[in-house]
Amino acid sequence: MKSPLLVAAFLMLSPVAQAFYCFEPSPSYLRLGETYFYDREQKIEVNGDEEGIAIVKRLQGEWDGTLSELICEGTQDAPEPYYQEAEVEAEVRESNTALFLISLSKTYDNSHISSGDKVFLMNLDSMHALRIRPDFIEATERERRAWHNRHGGSRYVEVQSQIQIHNEDTITVDWQLFSNGVFVYSQRLLLERGL
Repeated sequence: MKSPLLVAAFLMLSPVAQAFYCFEPSPSYLRLGETYFYDREQKIEVNGDEEGIAIVKRLQGEWDGTLSELICEGTQDAPEPYYQEAEVEAEVRESNTALFLISLSKTYDNSHISSGDKVFLMNLDSMHALRIRPDFIEATERERRAWHNRHGGSRYVEVQSQIQIHNEDTITVDWQLFSNGVFVYSQRLLLERGL
């Protein structure tokens, strides 16, 4: 059963906190122009043992909660935002490639179940910004990734992620995905630590 805090937070924040509109240009792209795609801005090096990383590591474990997501369909001229919500079981665990790896099992409102989804946030090899405070973590990563479809090729991906730590047992995880410089997806997780 969800706590009253988690239910109240979900009601206030649902659907996905939409900081961007479908196919809106990334702020990084607007700042850098076409050089955005060449990835020449210096990345930051994170080894995983820096001061402050312990805050991220304390989030490891089992969590339960809710998910809301926005998927941008259609075209840039005629965007079609699609919202979904789900109950989730989540496990945050250690990773040698990302500071925050979360495995999700989702039960959508239409009873569709999805399990085994993995979200790698704050990837160590593509980090451009990282800010950690006791109650808030924020990161930006950018990299070229292969398309996972029959056409092959690649796309330039930017992920902006934020983790709000309400207390040791309640967190909000938001992340926004930009593909080739435009916003295409966001997800919000409101989680309570499992018993």
